Amino acid sequence: MNGTGYGFLTAAAPDPDGLTRALAQAFALPAARVDVAPDGTVDGRHWDTALVTCEYEILRTGDLHGMLNVYATPAVTTPPTPEALATVLARTLDTPVLTEVESETAPPSLRRAFLPQGWTTYATVEDLDPPPEADQPSFRVYATQTGLAAFPRAEVKGLPAAVHAHRPHTPLTDPVAGHGTLLRPWEALISRMAAGWPPARWYGADMYREDLEARDALEAALPTLPEPVRTALATLDARFRELTADDAGAELGADPATTPWYRHRRPAVLPWRVLLPVDPEAADWLWKWVTQNGPDGLPGGVDLSSLDLSGADLSGADLSSSLLCAADLSRTRLTGTDFHRSHLQGADLTGADATGACFVRADLDGAVLRGTTLDGADLIRADLYGADARGASLRGARLLGATLLHTDLRGADLTGAELGENTFEVTLDATTRLTGLTGTLQGPVTLPNTPHPLTGPILKHWLRTHGSPAEVTPPSRHQRPGDADHSA
Repeated sequence: MNGTGYGFLTAAAPDPDGLTRALAQAFALPAARVDVAPDGTVDGRHWDTALVTCEYEILRTGDLHGMLNVYATPAVTTPPTPEALATVLARTLDTPVLTEVESETAPPSLRRAFLPQGWTTYATVEDLDPPPEADQPSFRVYATQTGLAAFPRAEVKGLPAAVHAHRPHTPLTDPVAGHGTLLRPWEALISRMAAGWPPARWYGADMYREDLEARDALEAALPTLPEPVRTALATLDARFRELTADDAGAELGADPATTPWYRHRRPAVLPWRVLLPVDPEAADWLWKWVTQNGPDGLPGGVDLSSLDLSGADLSGADLSSSLLCAADLSRTRLTGTDFHRSHLQGADLTGADATGACFVRADLDGAVLRGTTLDGADLIRADLYGADARGASLRGARLLGATLLHTDLRGADLTGAELGENTFEVTLDATTRLTGLTGTLQGPVTLPNTPHPLTGPILKHWLRTHGSPAEVTPPSRHQRPGDADHSA
């Protein structure tokens, strides 16, 4: 009997004491029976008494900074699964832990990421050529299924490799000798659809088109198919009709006059419209909303308050009249998303990309917009009382009639933004970019290390020196958010 070996990569450099605690917990052993040491260390090891050993290496380059090799001797009769051990390591070390995906169809680049909160997602990792002086491995995390703070440079996108690593059930195809190559892709698609698109409730539109091409091959071969295959195909086609809706080919651009019937149908719930967050509770709420409102993004007035939606892709979603109070939308992709009349009080949009999003009459009081991209966004009559928009990009944004009271815009980029009779009691600084900021505004404006706020002609002069032709109007009596007129 040879014992059990494990290999892991970690986002942060591993801590030896934390490793010892985690391994003792995962293997249900006293810490004295766990031996942890840097890779290649020989002296000071207690080989004779340790039941679990771990060699670790701290990586100096790349996106991953720890590599672990764990070994449990045959005396450990019930070792944990790699998934269970990775879960304990991630929680104890407070860093994402990556494991290989155990599947015959998974490429070596695909990894499963275990997060400190107990959640999991997928990532793709490539080996880098380290500099000659490094003399150790180096890795880059170049894509993740959801946005992760530990890997800010990774592209967030659906990962086809994760889908293909999850083998679907194909009970009708498996017994059919000689024709499985033709029939299996069609049954696999239907099986995935019926199961809710595992493992992450995502499926690419291009992948779906490839499955339709497999059905084209079946259609072409139909006259020569034996009766068992034709019977199985008829059963699968009936199930496909149950799980899809006829949209006359609108979603995928098929012409009903020149294409077969199955190309006019799309899944009842489109799995390529959103990338769900890694938080299971938030993912369930979002998926329920998508399921109930269909693929056309009908307004559902969904309540997502206080949920962790970080890292999700909600581009183009219609979230108008929704509740997202205190929701975590950090690093979320919100390009073109509609938040008309939605409540986002206290929401965290740090690092989110809301390019071209609609926030007309949205309530963003107390929201965190640090580093948020709001280029071209529509914030007409939005409330931003007490919002922290330090470092936000508002290039070309429309802020007509928006309430900006006690709003922190230090380091923000308002290049080309448009104002109109705005309440504008904000904090700016020398790094706030105002070139091309147009329209009218009311002060006062507070500057760091300036004894008095800027108002009237002084404020107008300051704006001119910073490239803004905006006009300063006399201040009017302010209304606190919630007291203002919200008529249509």
